[in-house]
Amino acid sequence: MSGRWDDEEKRYDQYREGGSGGGKRRIGARGIRRIILIGFAVLGVIMISFFASRAGLHVALHERGEAIGTVQVVTAQISNNSFDTLRNVTVQFGDNNPVQRIGDMGPFSGVLVSPEGDDYEFDRVIVTANDGALTVVKQR
Repeated sequence: MSGRWDDEEKRYDQYREGGSGGGKRRIGARGIRRIILIGFAVLGVIMISFFASRAGLHVALHERGEAIGTVQVVTAQISNNSFDTLRNVTVQFGDNNPVQRIGDMGPFSGVLVSPEGDDYEFDRVIVTANDGALTVVKQR
């Protein structure tokens, strides 16, 4: 009785599931390739979003003091987080302190700068680069 209707349905189910009737489906070389490519795509999106959000000129202030309310050391960390070289980088702590020249900063470089003298009563740090084309103001 090879012409029964349940035999044809059973053969169709085996063909559809890609196996010889075991019911479990194996991942082939194409499936593994797709999983790896999707993984690389997700990793690429994460890396680009991470670096794109931190690219450019970044300024961070670090303060240290002995007692509450006294400041003894103030340092500005200036970082160039881009692939471009920044030319003529200058730093000014507030409006009363003199402008300090850093010079050129290569790609992915950083510099620590302290204000000249003992005037730590400034409200912002102004960093300029590329002859004033790029300016970052960090409020204290």
